[in-house]
Formats: sequence, structure tokens, C-alpha cells
Amino acid sequence: MWLLLMMIAIMPYEQSPYLQLGENLFGVFAGFTVIKALGLLGFAWAGLRIAAGDTMTYRLGARQARIFFVFLATVALLGLVHGSGFQYVIGRYIAYAVFLPFLVVAVRTQDDLRRVLTWLVWSYVAVFPYAVRQMLRFNERLGVGIYEANYLATILVLLVPIAFAFASLQRVPNRRWLWIGAGLTLVLMIVLTGSRGGFVGLVAAGVVFVYRRRGLGAAAAVLLALVIGVLALPTELSTRALATISGDSSSLPTELEASNKAHVGLFWAALRMIGESPLIGVGPENFRDLSRVYTGLPQANIAHNMFLEIGAETGLVALVLFILVLAAAFRAFGSTVRLAAPGTRLHGDPEATSLAVWSEGLRSGLTGYVVAGCFISAQFEKVLWMSVFLSIVVADLARRHRTAAAVEAEAAAAATESVDSVDGALPQPS
Repeated sequence: MWLLLMMIAIMPYEQSPYLQLGENLFGVFAGFTVIKALGLLGFAWAGLRIAAGDTMTYRLGARQARIFFVFLATVALLGLVHGSGFQYVIGRYIAYAVFLPFLVVAVRTQDDLRRVLTWLVWSYVAVFPYAVRQMLRFNERLGVGIYEANYLATILVLLVPIAFAFASLQRVPNRRWLWIGAGLTLVLMIVLTGSRGGFVGLVAAGVVFVYRRRGLGAAAAVLLALVIGVLALPTELSTRALATISGDSSSLPTELEASNKAHVGLFWAALRMIGESPLIGVGPENFRDLSRVYTGLPQANIAHNMFLEIGAETGLVALVLFILVLAAAFRAFGSTVRLAAPGTRLHGDPEATSLAVWSEGLRSGLTGYVVAGCFISAQFEKVLWMSVFLSIVVADLARRHRTAAAVEAEAAAAATESVDSVDGALPQPS
């Protein structure tokens, strides 16, 4: 568990040159970093546990894991068809296949899950002062010197509802405000990144979370507060958003106008690639090289849409499998959210309630991430696959709660029946 928490703690600094161990490992893992080294150590540890008959091994048979491995095999096969071999899979998705057994074996209990989610939120909150220092130092958007601003915003979108989920469970006011402060800090960080896609994802995540917890009126209030608040404040995000909304290209900064044209051109380029090769795509990692041919723009670029990029590079079959992985995660979170609903056996149980609220935070955060992922190619971010794999753990913990409640109910029914039988056997007064 502590190895996993160490990985989470240094995730915000993943691109730091101080965490780079080499250009690759044995010519396989490109960009070999401290995080990848820790992941391999975790995989070795999990492999030993699995070989010894660890009871958590059955989690690898979950729907999310099965579809992910089919997706991985499909992309690997397409790599061979297009002549790029396994390098694309190894450099991209194999790292997550290695991480999967590590996570499902390490996160064994609900307390373990609480630690993982807590460290995820606070690791990114803790980086805020350093990120502001870098932003002021380079006079750029938040994320410079740490991570690319748009990708950082997308990661933060997934974490914001988790922070507020923890806040809603606190009974001590100081702790509740501490978690609210963490959530607001993450929101502020998203605003300072100036990411329009990240902000749209934040709105989606916030509205879904509040709607599920408080209803339509509260969700509408959150929507208005976010939109009006951000547009009214003199920030990079408000400038970029207002310039985009106005539609007047003459009022757009040169960099922003070029970005808007690139996004539109890449959108249609991706659709053309899918239309010309719907089954096998144009080949893994070929989108950037071919983008200039399809867009007519002088600069090569990625698709800036994770769904279109997967569909264009690896075809519709791989895209459907990717969507099915996400759908399985949403299904697991949704089922767990209903764990302690009114009328169920576990209604009012504090442990079941906590798990259900965390699941709502994860589901809402993943919703926002998916929305933000329609504006950047975010399919390779660790926090995405961590949330998908955590859905396996969440579903298993929910199953344990349901099983324990059913056993307890059966025992209570048996005890009641036994008492009734004894009462019936006693002589009745005349």
C-alpha cells in the first residue's frame, strides 16, 4: 500500500527532469521515470502475491479488466498490422496493464480505498504553491514547469468531486471545511490553467455531482455560479472563453485563433480518417504525422479528442472497446452509489454510505474527465486508468457489504423463527 501511495504522491511531478531515470528501460518503456520504476516494483510484488494464491486475484476477472485486456490485445494486433509492432502498446497501454494487478491487490479494504482517494486529492492540492511559483516565474498559465496546462486541468476535474464527496461525509466542522477548501483549491487551479475544455469538464462534473446529491435546483445554482463567476473574473480562462464565445475572429489573440482553427480542422480530419479506414484505422501514433495532409494546416498535431484519436488511429472496434471499458466503470460506480439508498438493507450504515458517496464522487469526476477528453487526447493519463481500475475495487467492496447484510438478515430471520418455535412449544395458559 505504501508503495502505491508513494506513486500517487509524486504523480503531479511526473514530468520533472529530476524524476527521469532514462530515455527507456531495455528499449521497451520509453521515458523511464521513478513512477514507472515504482510501478514495476509494485507489479513484481503483486505477481508474487498472486502466485502465492492471494485472495484478491479474482478481481482480475472483473468486467472492466476483461474488456481492457481485449482492448490491449486489439491495439497490439493493429500495431502489427500497421508495422509499428508492440512498441506503441508497450509504451502506452502495457504500463497500465502492469499497474492493474498492483492496484487491485494493494487496495484490499475500504480503509485502503480511503487512503488512496485521500492521497490523490491532497497530492494535487499540495502542488498548488509550487505551480503558482512556476506560473509567475514563466508568466504562463498554471501548469507550466510541471505539466501541460490542459492535461493538468483534466486531471483536476476528476478529483474535484472526490474532495467534495469527502467533505459531505465529515461530521466535524473543521474537517468539513478542510475538505471544502481542498475542493475549492482544485477548482481555482483549473481556472488558472485557462483550459476551456477543463472548465467544461468541471461544469459537467459539478452539475452531475450536485444533481445526484441535492437535486436539480442546486445543480442549476452550481452551473450559474461556475459560469458567471469564471466569466466575471479577470482571468486567462475568462479571456479565452469570452473570445471564443464571441465568434469574432478579429478579437481573438493570434495564438487562440490558431488553436480554434486547429481544433476544427483536426475534428474533421479525424472523421475523414475514420471514414477512410473504419476497421483498422490509420495506425497507432500515425495521426500526428498524417494530420497536415488531412487538415491542410502547416503544423502537425494530435487529435485533441481522445475518442476521435482512438477511432482514427486504431479503428472503430478499438474505439468501441475503449467506450465499453468506461461504461463498465460507470456501471460499477452507479451500482455502488445505490448501495445505501433509502429502502435498502444498508441504508444508514456509515461504512456503506461512505462507499456510496465516494463512488458518486468518482463517477461524477469520471464524467467530467470524459467531457474534457473531448477537447484533448487524454486517453493516456494515469488518473483515468486509476479511476477505471478503482471501479473494480469499489464494486467488490460493495458486493462484500451486500453479502454481509444478507447474511445478517438471514441470521436474524433464523433467530426469530427459532424463538417463535420455542414459544409455540410452551404450554399455553388455560
